[in-house]
Amino acid sequence: MPKFHPRLSPRALSSAFVLAAVLVLVHGAAAAVLGFREEWPLAGNTDGWGGGSVYANPGTGGVLGNNDGFLMISTGAPTAKLGGFGSNVELTGDYPAAGISEIRLWLNDVGNSDPLEMHVSIGNGTNLWQYNVGFHPPHNQWAEFVVDVTNSANFTHTVGVGTFAAAMGAVDRILIRHDLAPYSQTPDPIQADVGVDHLLLTNGVVGVAGPGPLAPRAPQLALPYPNPSRGDVRLGVNAFEDGAVTLEIVDLAGRRVRSTRLEGGLGQRSWVWDGRDAAGRLTAPGVYHVRVSGRLGGETRALVRVR
Repeated sequence: MPKFHPRLSPRALSSAFVLAAVLVLVHGAAAAVLGFREEWPLAGNTDGWGGGSVYANPGTGGVLGNNDGFLMISTGAPTAKLGGFGSNVELTGDYPAAGISEIRLWLNDVGNSDPLEMHVSIGNGTNLWQYNVGFHPPHNQWAEFVVDVTNSANFTHTVGVGTFAAAMGAVDRILIRHDLAPYSQTPDPIQADVGVDHLLLTNGVVGVAGPGPLAPRAPQLALPYPNPSRGDVRLGVNAFEDGAVTLEIVDLAGRRVRSTRLEGGLGQRSWVWDGRDAAGRLTAPGVYHVRVSGRLGGETRALVRVR
């Protein structure tokens, strides 16, 4: 008996192609791998990371030890941009469906001590969101930083249109770049070198206790409250080791407005800023940076002062 091949109408063919395309997109959106860890272990292997900067892998000096490499991103001129992105298949897809709630990565201010503020963006080419917390890696040593990808309030929409949820459901890149608030599509220029290693997609449990040393964590800065603010602002810090940390308020030109030193041990510390500078004058309305720093670097968040 001959095989039966039904003829499809043009409309049915069109619907079939649309359905196939949707299935391909859905299949692709589920590719992100919970527990995937990128180590860049081999000299010269940058594992597909690219962009406008210079990329290298020394093959030694990574998080796991002298025989382990890392991704080194560099710029050679003060007017150059520092950053790069990865789009390999394990990093891309539907993060909520895969159960991914955090991106953990280790950073190192390689070589000279630069005024680095690194930001992580996630999403795709038409819908990209930048994490509002800036990471300050320590000089010539490694520290771990964490990106919480579950809350849109922690992000600024920098490219394209669409919701945060839509971007997290169709991730095609993770972007790491030097940037300062307020954020735009064009990063701030700098001459610097930064190392990236031990990048992990996790739910806070899977892969966290995997291979490698215990994570030294930079002090973590809570969201300033209230923000925007007319008066006092509560600034919270989570310290992961004993010793002093410094809290600074700086303006967009990088000038220090006010600072304080917080002593203590592991856990929560806080300071209430009254909105005044070091001379006791009320600060002008505008955008400021709140920066916490310790032995292992620190973090920055934006703070808006209003009348």
